[in-house]
Amino acid sequence: MSNLFENAVPLARGQTLSDQATEALRRNVMNGDWPVGSMLPSEVVLSQKMNVSRSVIREAVSRLKAEGLLASQQGRGAFVASNRPRMGFAINARDVDNRRKLTQILELRLGIEIEAAAIAARRRSDEDLERIDAAVEAFAAVQKFGPEQVRAGVDADLQFHRAICDATKNDYYLGFFNYLGASLRETIEAGRNRSVERGGDSREAAEEHRAVAEAITAQDSLAARKLMRKHLELSSARLLGHLWNSGGRE
Repeated sequence: MSNLFENAVPLARGQTLSDQATEALRRNVMNGDWPVGSMLPSEVVLSQKMNVSRSVIREAVSRLKAEGLLASQQGRGAFVASNRPRMGFAINARDVDNRRKLTQILELRLGIEIEAAAIAARRRSDEDLERIDAAVEAFAAVQKFGPEQVRAGVDADLQFHRAICDATKNDYYLGFFNYLGASLRETIEAGRNRSVERGGDSREAAEEHRAVAEAITAQDSLAARKLMRKHLELSSARLLGHLWNSGGRE
């Protein structure tokens, strides 16, 4: 058996031992360390290996049963029922408050939206370009954020990225972005508010949006991919800097 806490990190603010135990057990199931149909080690063994109480193990196992990953057999204990959670992909609402996990979520966003920009450049229609350009202009119009304009700026920002995903003509890109955008909206807004407090604005991001839009209009997939990568890397760095360099979060 692999070391369950091999890649563990210090508990994040708001994260309990049960949270970390659940994540460790889930990782072993999803990674295939425990194949479907295999029995889990006993509560005693797991509690000793993870250096937590048996009640923590019971809570973690109960959560994974609810997800459909584990099931029980009378008198035999828990076994792996599936390596695909019943609830599907999800981002815990608390994850965006943890710097390590937010960094990972933003990294995931790169993997999705960089390629979306390249595909959009190949498939975009005139109607798509109109929506993308409208979002560019709406964002540029509030590039000097005042407190009353922060939400409008976030709306325009998300609309720009949503329009690009829509232009891929792939419903999964759009659906995934809508989920990700909903998960990140409040965090992005908090970062923009911190920027406003320090007299910051969005002129750099507005120019980055415009450059991506021009590449998509020109149907230049390579440029669209390159410029979207640059934009998302810079915007991620700005967001993390606004949230943590100001000392506002742990």
